[in-house]
Amino acid sequence: MANVPLLLGAGPAYVIDGRYDVLSHNPPVFDPFPGLAATGDPPNLARWTFLAPEARRAVVDREVEARGLLARLRSIAAKHEGDPRFESLVDELREGCPEVRRWWRHYDVEPRHGGRKRPRGPDGEIIDYAYAVFHVAERPEQTLVVYATSGDAGV
Repeated sequence: MANVPLLLGAGPAYVIDGRYDVLSHNPPVFDPFPGLAATGDPPNLARWTFLAPEARRAVVDREVEARGLLARLRSIAAKHEGDPRFESLVDELREGCPEVRRWWRHYDVEPRHGGRKRPRGPDGEIIDYAYAVFHVAERPEQTLVVYATSGDAGV
């Protein structure tokens, strides 16, 4: 599974685990997610969304996107109650982001699915992506996410 994002061509693609650690990605992933590499080793999409200044600039529909990610993280973290890896991530997000502190107590839960994202590129232009989500059969908490721009064939 680790090499799959590299095989998918020009569209951003990545594999994440339940904590939103990026286990594998292709180089175009940094176009819609600038600064992602600086969020840890491995990079982490939850940290990027809530703590990276680049995310606040890049994510056009920030509240909708951030609340959705937090709801999905909440549902997975509930399955890992007492796991220090999840607890430390949630504590870090709560400490570093006032929205996480407010939204966490709402108990929203949301499944992961495909859809559209509209990040702002480095030049300020909004890029329209369609994305699809695939869960790894052997590892249900791992997810492959593949993006294509509206200019790509079939989107």
